[in-house]
Amino acid sequence: MAESTIDQLITVQVRFSPGGGVQPVAFVWDQRTRYLAGLGRQWTEQVDGSEWRCFLAQTVAGDTVELRWNRQSNQWRLHRAWWRAMQV
Repeated sequence: MAESTIDQLITVQVRFSPGGGVQPVAFVWDQRTRYLAGLGRQWTEQVDGSEWRCFLAQTVAGDTVELRWNRQSNQWRLHRAWWRAMQV
């Protein structure tokens, strides 16, 4: 698996828990919806004065992705990906 830095805005489907937690369940990138099989590590990072919540996730297809969410602007980004097969 090769790492790709993508850093593009995306649309994300999320599930909100009663306690205010956010869980991404799918995202649209390159005109395809990619469903998530599970979430791994989560952390926050400061980027240019903005706080981003980072999610390491695995897609149903077995790819690993890093999604980032800025709560203040409600923007989601596909930051990095480790594709199992070459993306076309």
